Amino acid sequence: MSPVDDTFLSGAVDDAVRFWDLRSPEAQGHMRVRGHPVVGYDPTGAVFAVALNERNTVLLYDVRKFDCDPFLTITLDDTAGLSQISMPPRVPVITSLSFNQSGQFILVGTAGDVHYILDSFAGKLLWRLVGHVGLEQAPGHSVGMAPQAGISGQEVCWTPDGRMVLAGSANGQLCIWALPEAIPEEPTSLRPNALLNGHEGPTRVVEFNPKCAQFTTAGAQVAFWLPDLEGITI
Repeated sequence: MSPVDDTFLSGAVDDAVRFWDLRSPEAQGHMRVRGHPVVGYDPTGAVFAVALNERNTVLLYDVRKFDCDPFLTITLDDTAGLSQISMPPRVPVITSLSFNQSGQFILVGTAGDVHYILDSFAGKLLWRLVGHVGLEQAPGHSVGMAPQAGISGQEVCWTPDGRMVLAGSANGQLCIWALPEAIPEEPTSLRPNALLNGHEGPTRVVEFNPKCAQFTTAGAQVAFWLPDLEGITI
């Protein structure tokens, strides 16, 4: 959904991205891509990103030039990092895509044991988020376009200030990563700064309240989380 108006984007198994307006039952735009797309708007609503698993790329487009070529293509090449997880390196299925509040960073959620953060300005991979258990092997029916993604899709999100990332795990834990202040020269792996025990089964959905210090997780049950303010002076 666009952050500025009543338009939204959708990706489909027919290798297409469509542009919609809530005031009309018909698509306002149609773009063919080579692969099953995962889409997301930047905070201004002026740019959107399309991730393609088949090409292992993230494409950035100008909303005003919906039918034109992307103005930036980011190749997600992580052979070095993935080789530490499995040999030969296996690229996990991309299942979600979201910008932080400044629009500089793109959080690429996958069904595997790694999520990624890209620099949308420089067009490169910055961090790998590791330490969780991906939902690709978790029990349940696949909810996405790629069956090998398992139940992955909504288990990772930003905090409203864009400085931390929260993600669910197949073991029921909630992982929290704090991003470093300094931008790395080469892709760097980050392990969770905190692990919280949330659910007996897989944590499938994680969403942070955009206005309050509260977030929600869901698996077989729904949990609401509030900060422990004991000992904090306001």
